[in-house]
This record gives sequence, structure tokens and C-alpha cells, in this order.
Amino acid sequence: AVTRAELAVDMPSAVPITGEGLLLQARHGFDDYPCDGLWLARDAAGQLIGHAHLEVSRWDNPDLAMVFCYVHPSARGQGAGTAMLEAQVATAKELGRSSLLTFAIEDTAPTRFLAARGFTVGQLTAQRRLLPQSIDYDHLERLAKGASSKAPDYELVRLDGAAPEEMLPGLTALFEAISDGPDDGIEREPDRFPVERARRYDAAMAARRQHVYRLMARHRRTGEWAGHTILCVDETRPGYAVQEDTSVLRAHRGHRLGMWLKASMLVWMRGEHPELTTIDTWNARTNTHMIAVNEALGCEVSALGVAMQRTI
Repeated sequence: AVTRAELAVDMPSAVPITGEGLLLQARHGFDDYPCDGLWLARDAAGQLIGHAHLEVSRWDNPDLAMVFCYVHPSARGQGAGTAMLEAQVATAKELGRSSLLTFAIEDTAPTRFLAARGFTVGQLTAQRRLLPQSIDYDHLERLAKGASSKAPDYELVRLDGAAPEEMLPGLTALFEAISDGPDDGIEREPDRFPVERARRYDAAMAARRQHVYRLMARHRRTGEWAGHTILCVDETRPGYAVQEDTSVLRAHRGHRLGMWLKASMLVWMRGEHPELTTIDTWNARTNTHMIAVNEALGCEVSALGVAMQRTI
């Protein structure tokens, strides 16, 4: 309820999270580890007015901690956010972290709060939204066909659910290729995806009731995986899905694989999940190539965000 109340003010377009979804996210994250810190703020009457959490990576970025905080709009300015941030800073220091990174909606009370406490904007982001019930699927099929004609040496492979064990070594490079996207002014090192992390990602998403669909491009002659796109159908929020990574390995770019993958994924989902009403994705506003693909598919901007960072 706290999260919903804050988002209703700062991001009215947000699809409200459920209690189950929030709980499972805290327990499993993206790597099947629980969050590394969780705080609840209550007022004098014992009413919950805020919550915050902290996450660190076990695979890369040993100096970085991700922090998130929500305060009920009716309780802003009473010190709850400051108290929780101080607790996050203390825990980050205990874990040997010297940098905090968070994401927020642009020009809102939370971004002003963060700026007043030493956070600076490292990247401008935007959420884009597709409404599957209104998509022109004939247009999508034309886009997919046109893109595939530029990639005769490739084929697409569907993967519903967790990747089989023998496929995991080939997937790690696809996950890591997302780091080629722009970081702008964010100070962090590229993500690393050993086999164990890719395995734990699938376990985490299954535990969080996020049904993972992958569409993968394979080079016909060598059998190499060239790119993939991932879409997660959120079973805790019926009708809602999130577009996760879309990446193409550098050696295989220039064949319109990104467009082929994303357009084909949407056509696939029409048959698998005709009940979907909303698909959201986030991009850096400087990621012009992926933005052009998303807009060609029919995505429209639904929110503007910022990534903010602070050295401690």
C-alpha cells in the first residue's frame, strides 16, 4: 500500500505492484538471493509509513550498492526517508561498498530528496509502453519479415521457461552483451554473467512467478548464439509483462536482429498470452538504436526517470 500510494503520486501510469510480488522480489531478486537489507518505518501509532531495501552484486561491481526507498506521501517530511537512507549508508559501508545507485522518476519529491543528500544524476531514462490489445499485428509481421530478409544466415529459436543446462554456457555472452548499452554518467563496471548466475536468474524468476520467454537468434553455419530478447509475464499482476534484455553480440550486429527478435516476440505472445494488456520497458534516453526499434513497434513514452548515484 505504501508503494502504491507513492507511485500514484509520482508515476500514475505505473501498474500497481501486489504484496505477493513485493515479497517474492525481496526474497529472490534477480539472482535468487534475498535483498541484503530491508527496513520498515513506522509512525508513533505503529502504522507502516515507509520501506527501503539494499542489494549488492556477488558477481561484479564490488564497490556498488543498489538502494531503493518508498515513503507514503502523507508521511513525507517527517524524517522516515532520512532515517532509512542513513541505515542504508551504514549497511553499505559494513559491506565494503563506497557507491550508492538508485533509480527514480524525474522531477519528483524523491529525486529532490536524493539531490539534497548528495546524489547526482548519472543517466536519463524513459519507460516505454505497448498496449497489446491495440497493436497492429499485420504491421509487426511485416517488420519481422523485413528484418529477417536482412539476416538470411540466422534463425530464431524459442525458449519457454528456464534454459536447459547444456544451453547455459552459450547464454552468458548474450547476457553480458547488454553492458554495451550506454551507461552515460553512471560509474559502474560491466555486468558479468557466469553460468551460475544465468542459472540462478532462471530460478529467481520462476520463484517470483515471472514466466520467462526468450527468443534467440542463432547463426546457421556456426551454431553460435547471436542475440536474444527476454519477456517476463508477471503472474502476480494479470495482464502485465515486462520487456527485459534485448541484446545482440557485436560480431553479429548490422543484420537487423534486434528488430526481428522483438517483433517476433510480440507475435509469439499474441498466441501464448492474448490476455496481455500492458508491456513496459525502460531505456537510457541516449540508446537511440533501441528506442528507434521500440517506437517502430508502437511503444510510447509513459514515464521519464533518472539514475542517481552517490559516493560514500
